[in-house]
Amino acid sequence: MEETKIMTAAPVDSATRDAPQVIVADRQVIVCQGIGSLVSQIPEVTLGAFATDKASLKTLLSGAPERSILILGVRLADGDLTQVLEMVRRDYPHVMVVVVAEDSEFAFIRAAIKQGANSVCMMSQILTSLPKILGKLVEGHSIVPTDILKRLTSENTDALSRREHEILALLVDGLTNFQISARLGLSENTVKYYLKAIYQKLDVNSRGAAIAKYVAGNY
Repeated sequence: MEETKIMTAAPVDSATRDAPQVIVADRQVIVCQGIGSLVSQIPEVTLGAFATDKASLKTLLSGAPERSILILGVRLADGDLTQVLEMVRRDYPHVMVVVVAEDSEFAFIRAAIKQGANSVCMMSQILTSLPKILGKLVEGHSIVPTDILKRLTSENTDALSRREHEILALLVDGLTNFQISARLGLSENTVKYYLKAIYQKLDVNSRGAAIAKYVAGNY
């Protein structure tokens, strides 16, 4: 059985103990460390620990102070953004969430906004955007950067259902129809039905094309 790991950041001094604590979660440790390095330079917040899977994230959030901010990548080791956000919003509604994604993962930005993320940040702009975003969250304001808002409002209304998003996210993770059916509690025939509908909505005729279009946000 794989051991759950929680990576601890530097100790918090008394001068910053009352500032909101920031937890960073992503499947890649190096991403957590990079974002954590930036967060540690922002005076309005304190850097907490890192998590790479849902179990370690739950442990951190359960012990987190009332004023906490979660910076969340699009995937943990055992779940994608939609699954993690649903858990956070259900079990830790007081936690403010910032979703960070690559430009090629814009579909996850769209999903994050729909599921109640307090803010979003593109990885390519993180050095300039994240300090401003955290500053606004500390003041109690949710914020969507102007360039992301323009991109969201200029696109066609998302035609995919929540279940279709879930299935596409599992396709991106490489799961087979059987594995998807087991994960979601559906029959394989139902999964095939959803896939047929997804292909029609995305105007594609293959699994690979659907994945490429979804990850790029081109739908």
